[in-house]
Parts: sequence; C-alpha cells; structure tokens
Amino acid sequence: MTTPRRQFSRSLANNRWVKVWRRWQRKDVIIVNENHRRYRALECIREGIKDMFEKHPELGVKDNLTEEDFCHIHSKTIKTSQGKKFKFRSYASSVFACIRRAVSVSDHTFLSSVAPDDLEYMEFVSNSRSGQDFFLSHDQQFILKTDKKYYLEFFMSILGDYLMHFQNYPHSLIVKFLGLFSVNVSGQPKMYFLVMQNVFFPVERIESRFDLKGCLGGRYQKPYPEEKGVLHVLKDQNFYNDSIDLGNQRDWFLRQLRHDVSFLRDLGVQDYSLLLGRHELHKDDQQKTFVDLVDRMRKSFAKRKPSSILDKARGLSNQVHHADIIEEEAGEPPTQTQEEAGDKGFTASKRCSTFTSLGSLLGSTSTKLEDSANRRLLLSECKNPLHVIDGTHSRYYMGIIDFFTQYECKQQVARVLKVCKNCTCDHSTVPPDIYAERFLRFIEERTL
Repeated sequence: MTTPRRQFSRSLANNRWVKVWRRWQRKDVIIVNENHRRYRALECIREGIKDMFEKHPELGVKDNLTEEDFCHIHSKTIKTSQGKKFKFRSYASSVFACIRRAVSVSDHTFLSSVAPDDLEYMEFVSNSRSGQDFFLSHDQQFILKTDKKYYLEFFMSILGDYLMHFQNYPHSLIVKFLGLFSVNVSGQPKMYFLVMQNVFFPVERIESRFDLKGCLGGRYQKPYPEEKGVLHVLKDQNFYNDSIDLGNQRDWFLRQLRHDVSFLRDLGVQDYSLLLGRHELHKDDQQKTFVDLVDRMRKSFAKRKPSSILDKARGLSNQVHHADIIEEEAGEPPTQTQEEAGDKGFTASKRCSTFTSLGSLLGSTSTKLEDSANRRLLLSECKNPLHVIDGTHSRYYMGIIDFFTQYECKQQVARVLKVCKNCTCDHSTVPPDIYAERFLRFIEERTL
C-alpha cells in the first residue's frame, strides 16, 4: 500500500520544479539510473520494443500500406526479468517501419540504439514548458519524447498527410518520427513515447545550437559559460544579428522551407521551431571525390514509383476517414484493428489506403534532375544526411520540430496573456497563417 509520504515524494519528483532545480545547477544532461522517476517506464519501453522486433516480424515494412495499417495497434502484456508485468503498445507499427526504411535506419541500428541490452538512457532537460520529457539514446542518435495523448491523437489524425509530404518532398526538413509506443506500468499513469531522429547528430563537433520560432517576445536564453557535457540551446534574440551562410545551397534551403511551412500552415498548426546547429567545416568534411559524387547522386535522386500509384495515393489522401484505435484493457491479442475495438483511444486518419513505401524513393538508382522534387545532393559520409547541409564555411544541422499545436481556444487566450506579459505582439502564439509568414521572413532575412 502506498503511503501518503511516498505519494508526496512521487508528486514532488514529477513536479516541474525538479527541472528548474536541475537547470539552475546547469545539469542539462543526466544519466537515467534506478533512482530516476522515469527509470521503470524506460525499462518497459526497452523490453517492449525488443519483444516486438524479435517476436513479431509481421509488424515490419510493407510494400503497400492499407487503411488498417494506419490505425493498427500491437498490444501485449510482457513480463520483465524481475517478474513484473506491464502492458506495451505499438501504434501503426508498419507505417513507422516504412519511415525508418526511408531514412535508411535499419532495424538493427534502431534496436541497438533505442533498446540496447544494458546501456543507459540520458535525460535532456529542455526549455519546454509543456511538461514533456526528452531522453537520448546512449549514442544520442535518437530522442524518446513523452507527450500528451491529446497531441498524439492529432498526430495520428494527420499521419497520412505527414507521409504524403515526405513522398512529395523526400528531403523535407521536418523531423522524422520513427515510432510511437505506450506503456502501462502498475501504480503509474499510462505514458506515451515518440521516437524521433535527433537533428543534432552526430554531436561531437557542434559548436552552437538554436531553437528559432521567428519571433522575439520572450525568446532570449542566457548563455551559460562553456562547460563539458552541458547543452546550450539559444533562441531568436540570441540569433537576431547572426546568419546562415549556405552559399549555393541557399535557394534549395529556402524553397524547401517554404514547402514545409506551407504544409504546416495547411494543417492549421503553429508554435513549431527550426532547430539550428553548426560547426566550422573541417578538412575531412570537405573531401569530395568522383566516387563520392556518384554515390551522392545515386542516393539523392532515386527514381519515383509509377505515377498511377502516386495518383491513387494522392487522391485517397484527400478523403478524411477517421477511425477509433482502441487500447484494450483486458486480454492480450497480438494485434488490434477498428472492428475489434472496445474502448476509445487514438483517432487515426486513414488518409490513403495504398501508400507506397517511402523506402522505395531511396532504393533505386536514377539521376534525373526533373524527378528531384526539390532534392539536393545529400552528404554520403554523413550519418544524418537529411538534416545536414554544408554552407560556405560551416556545416549546419537543421530540422523543423514541435508541430502538434493547433490554434484553438487555449492558444487564443494565451495570445492575449503573452501580449500583456511581454508588452509586444511579436510572440509565438499567433494564428497559423501569421506564424508561417513571420517564421519564413525571419529565416529568409538571415540566410545568405
């Protein structure tokens, strides 16, 4: 039986003041050990992902996704090595498997990084005020992000559009989500985890990091003295007199940024950010050979699938059919579909019933520039090529994140409060069309 003191301790551990205390101590990255409040949940996520990959190959990549794949739940009760049971769920598993293949993340890489046998996770204490927790895989290639069910329902409702955008623009700067999972641990509320690529990867050489929203109100971060192991993410005011010097990559970048922002504006979202990291180009970054060029061309300008398939997917993506994905509270069926539903859970939009795997976009060899869909020559030697761009003197790491916030009543009230607090209308909570225009203008004016 849980004592009042223990309940109070748990409440305190989950309190936002814990993050404030750590930030005051400038402990932005900490090891998740047995005393960490999320240790048990992360151990369950580790066990659940390992079980899914090793025992359920049917949840992997499919050449053609169906409506059921978008609203599918894999649910299983798993027993840990300590003898404790928990409920693990994976949502739209085959859909996310296709995304992983599209961005060249193999099952082995994903499993060894996100769910290793005995390596520890690291918590990154961010500036986010939404209550999200961010955990880095041991190699910092992936981020496990907790989020509220409300926002994840919205994400599942646009999953078809999200995939279609990558089909139209394979080199999009929007961050790639590679899995959505939840765990039910006895004595704790259900937790949802999104696994996403870390835009700031590889991390060894990055000298400065920014989170840019295109506004100045409340967007200043006091720089800390340089200390080993501390991540400093600065904001718009810190970047105001700075620039992004991309040279001959400028036109591609701004064109892709417009495509991505137009997509987000059409979804009716705002408050997203451009993550920007950079370091000075090193000699080994600039080595270019003919073989390297051929390899880059092969990877960057892959041939598309026949237009008939694309047209079918595009047409079906315009049909908004919503289906309830339930999260069963009893029994342990290995899979779950809408027809077998009992309770309400995530709402998924079945935007297209035949979505050709994104992996095919990078799997064939063709160098037709007219088939590029605003593509560019990706860096063949880079471990994160879709988010890394070489400029004139610096290598940049860029990705658009946090695009789950719709402009609803809560945001409308927050808009008024932020005007009073910051004494300016130039803050992050504005309607999607205004946000998109301002965001683009801020970045364009500082891109050389």
